[in-house]
Amino acid sequence: MSTTTTGLRHIDSSDARYEPVNVHGSIMQKAVIFEGNYDVRSGFYRLEKGHVIRRHIHTKWVQVMVVKGCMKVEQDGSGVIEAKSGSVYFLDPHHPHTETALEETVVLVTQGEDRPGW
Repeated sequence: MSTTTTGLRHIDSSDARYEPVNVHGSIMQKAVIFEGNYDVRSGFYRLEKGHVIRRHIHTKWVQVMVVKGCMKVEQDGSGVIEAKSGSVYFLDPHHPHTETALEETVVLVTQGEDRPGW
């Protein structure tokens, strides 16, 4: 559920309104927090255990906070990390990587806005 008042937004990941979205060829559930107004976008994503976001790059920076669950992140030249609930990982632009949900996972993704027209 989202509560909005002037200058303040509160969104709980467990009862946010999720919709299917295609992320680099992978369909997952997304709940938008904001996009288009701050030169960044942010949203919660739900991933089922075993969900793989295949090798891809970003044109802008990306910060991922694991709210619940665990993500395995494999980045060319950087090895493999397991980001568990409560941890954050940061991806610089143009570095190929793959992400896998090791269990049912919710992440908060905040990134530089990279879509034309936004």
